[in-house]
Amino acid sequence: MRTRFSRGLSAALVVSSLALSAAACGGDDTKDDAKKDGADKPAASASATPAAPAPAKPLTDAQMKAAALELKDLPSGWKATKPEADPTVYKTDKAECEPIAAVMDDKIAGATKGASVDFALGKNESELSQEVVNFSGTGAADFTKKLAAAVDACADFTVDAGGEKMKAGAKKLTAPAGAEEAVAFAFALEVAPGMKVEPNVVVARQGTGLFRLMYLADTAAGKKDFEALTKTATDKFVKAAQG
Repeated sequence: MRTRFSRGLSAALVVSSLALSAAACGGDDTKDDAKKDGADKPAASASATPAAPAPAKPLTDAQMKAAALELKDLPSGWKATKPEADPTVYKTDKAECEPIAAVMDDKIAGATKGASVDFALGKNESELSQEVVNFSGTGAADFTKKLAAAVDACADFTVDAGGEKMKAGAKKLTAPAGAEEAVAFAFALEVAPGMKVEPNVVVARQGTGLFRLMYLADTAAGKKDFEALTKTATDKFVKAAQG
């Protein structure tokens, strides 16, 4: 199974949803005061409803390109790679786990694809894959919210990859700080009996933009770089998204 995902597909997370609320406040002078003054006082006018925050502007092509990692952003030893796209559509046996399956797909449904980059360390001891996308409306926030809920609920499930069924599971990790929302998790996929692909995944959102990143390392020592790499990716993404 030498797909983009098993080699280093990107994916994504955390979440909180944004809530927009409008408050109106108003008041009347008390009847006691009116009687005391010998005349009714005019009711105080209701205060104006605060204007709702302006919708976030969609990321431009230039912003999405600037938001993606470049070789110069990585420590020495990394190289750029060009893995083939994975046309497989992933499904799960549990409805609540579908957002995780959606992260595996080569194209995120409902998103406009921007920059997509892939890197490998040494002789492919570690692999890093990142994609930046943009949604319309609240699509990016909705995506991260559903993904975060799925990660919490899906410690064990089954993935159907083009008819091939595999055991899978997700375990929540500490997400990098800096973006409006972010989700991180360790993903385990049993591609053959006793053989697992276990990448760490991050999805981070800023405004209407989002990136998904997957880091795959052969050893526990290699995975120690995950925190630093995802922090670098998040900082660059947020800076570009903010313009």
